[in-house]
Amino acid sequence: MPKIISANRLADGRVVYVGRDGDWSEIFAKAKVFANEAAADPALSKTRDDVNAGLIVDPNLVEVVEEASGVRAATLREAIRAAGPTIDFLARKPIFDNALVTRLETGNGPETVAVKRREDFRSPARIRTPAIISS
Repeated sequence: MPKIISANRLADGRVVYVGRDGDWSEIFAKAKVFANEAAADPALSKTRDDVNAGLIVDPNLVEVVEEASGVRAATLREAIRAAGPTIDFLARKPIFDNALVTRLETGNGPETVAVKRREDFRSPARIRTPAIISS
């Protein structure tokens, strides 16, 4: 059965595949297809260098099915890994647009809880403790 090589990128955990050009790709359709396990073994051995370099983790062979429309994963697990989560549990945009929620203190005591963008903080000494926005 045809195989591709899959791993997880260590920097962000994304699923990546050995591409036709030999580089890692996030796109399943760009994965290099090997005729069988014996044909994929030399390439799988080369991925150990990327593991040792801290680029990827857990490289492994994935069975695929070649169809007229292209290649697809042979198992449900790998189909989900290729397509991403089956539910939308992560925010698409960072909360508060990468803002920090902080309580700023002055000489007269704590002010109201404020939401400030990271670039708005000019004086780190003014920031005392993180705070939670409450109603």
